Amino acid sequence: MKYQLTSEQTSSKVAGETVILNHNKGAYYGLDEVGVLVWDTLEKGPQTIDSLCEVVTSEYDVDPATCRNDIDGLLKDLVSERLVEIIK
Repeated sequence: MKYQLTSEQTSSKVAGETVILNHNKGAYYGLDEVGVLVWDTLEKGPQTIDSLCEVVTSEYDVDPATCRNDIDGLLKDLVSERLVEIIK
């Protein structure tokens, strides 16, 4: 299973942070430092949780199980807000 950004959003870097606009809701979202790394990786194309964990664990001192759990939670939130979609 892979995840990709949806067409229902636009993102921009503002003052070192990533700000995301959901077109349909008219709502803005912000991401923390790790969320920005995940988002930036998704901007490069569809990703698996494993590929996202590899990127995060290479940049941050976090064990793989915690990383996977945290990224899974973030992706669920992003999917529920229609900022990211699941592809097969």
